[in-house]
Amino acid sequence: MPHSTQPVRVSVADLSETLARLADQRDWAGLEALCDQHILVEGELAGRLLLVLSQVPDEELRARPRLMISWIGAYYAANQPHAGELRPYLRHYAELGTRLVATMDIAGETSIAALVTVGTAAMIGLRMKGECAEAEELGQRLASRAAQLSPLPGVDPVPRPGWLAMQRGLTRSLMDDFPAAVALYRQAYEHATVEPPTAATALNATANLAMIFGHLGHGALARQWLDRMRDFESPHQRVRFLLTAGGTIAQGWDALDRYDEATLATCLEITGDGTKQLEVWPFVAALVFARGLYLGDPAASLAHLGELRLSHAPALVEQGTAVRVMRRAHVDLLIATGQATRALRVIKEADPQTSWLALPAARLRLLNGEYEAVRAMAARTSWHETTSRRDARQMLLLRAIAALRMGDKDEARQAGELVSRVRSPDDVLSLASLSPADRDDLFQLVDIPLTDEATWRLAGARPVFPERIRLVELTNREHVVLTELDAGLTVAEVARKLVVSVNTVRTQVKSAYRKLDASSREDALMRAYELGVL
Repeated sequence: MPHSTQPVRVSVADLSETLARLADQRDWAGLEALCDQHILVEGELAGRLLLVLSQVPDEELRARPRLMISWIGAYYAANQPHAGELRPYLRHYAELGTRLVATMDIAGETSIAALVTVGTAAMIGLRMKGECAEAEELGQRLASRAAQLSPLPGVDPVPRPGWLAMQRGLTRSLMDDFPAAVALYRQAYEHATVEPPTAATALNATANLAMIFGHLGHGALARQWLDRMRDFESPHQRVRFLLTAGGTIAQGWDALDRYDEATLATCLEITGDGTKQLEVWPFVAALVFARGLYLGDPAASLAHLGELRLSHAPALVEQGTAVRVMRRAHVDLLIATGQATRALRVIKEADPQTSWLALPAARLRLLNGEYEAVRAMAARTSWHETTSRRDARQMLLLRAIAALRMGDKDEARQAGELVSRVRSPDDVLSLASLSPADRDDLFQLVDIPLTDEATWRLAGARPVFPERIRLVELTNREHVVLTELDAGLTVAEVARKLVVSVNTVRTQVKSAYRKLDASSREDALMRAYELGVL
């Protein structure tokens, strides 16, 4: 594809005049280079660019896919200037990128600008279909070819430095690969801040870095990236919402950790309740459900889970970060609403050993009086590299309470002192997750720093979880027998089907009835469904 030497940068103030000159000269290569510099235009300039692009002959337009992509951007900027989520534009943009990349020989492409402009549009298209693995595979191929081309003299410059790394970082974020995402966002930020800086990419990268760290409970790091984000002005207000949504999510987590309800409400007014068609909707959803758990109505939040599932395509809901956010929220909200056995079943169906379910699993054991199990789980997962800092704080608190209830004050004191090392004095959420009685017991044993404002907010915090629960855990065979009885089989028929004796089945039935506190098949099945065993 055509490429040129390094073009002279044209300021926004000179853009209109330069467009007119290029149109008069029919300099389509120059127009392409200019569009690379000014991918995002709005207002009157968008209309002028659209007018010039309409003068490009069809054969030139087909030979220069970057002009086609610029045409779409200019068209929607001129005709839909106030569409905050930009869904029609993004859909058209991604569809064009998908078609163009299908005809591109990536390994033989000699234009970095074409690789980045067309390739990232196709990556977004794949993500919109829930094909994140395919999007990352494409991103790797694009990055590999771009790396081969970049040292060569005469190769055209990269439009929006860091944009490819930015898109790969977002893909990895949605795949629940946060270490890789952070590395790619940092790379995007570093490339975008080399003179002349690319504000849109830098703004997006810093916002999403703040989002990841906020999501994981690394408050200080999130605030650092928020400060850097504020150093960049959005090139155009039309796209600011999309570029900075991650930063708004990070601000929301900071507010929730401090129990600052007013600031949190302001953030969620901007991001919405997770049903907006944003690519980062799983991160919005995590914040929304956490707010419902700690400060809102857990029962209403459980109902919202179903609404959220219907608001996004199944392929988007059933992958990576989205799966973990939805299941974690489901478990936490079930515990908060007293449905402990049902929560345990959800954990077991997922994977009880995963770090993202370790905290609710340990909480269930604590509320059920299994203190040794809690201490073992906390010892295993509190410092695991995949455990979020927010979960680690609460896990250490559960460990301290379990030790206290076992009479081991030394262990409780040690765990409490560790908590102080991983929380800031203005953090309220971790302590609010304990019952008031447990908090008082812990405060009598350990000095946990709290600011005056945090002390005031903690005093007004409502209980989040029940103080005690009763878990009903059937063995695998008891569950199978109960399922067969529910299907209408007799004890004798169940025995024949399972190839065991009738006495064996009767023993299992009696054990299941005892655990369910039932005296008949009807009572047992009713209780099993009420508790979520079946």
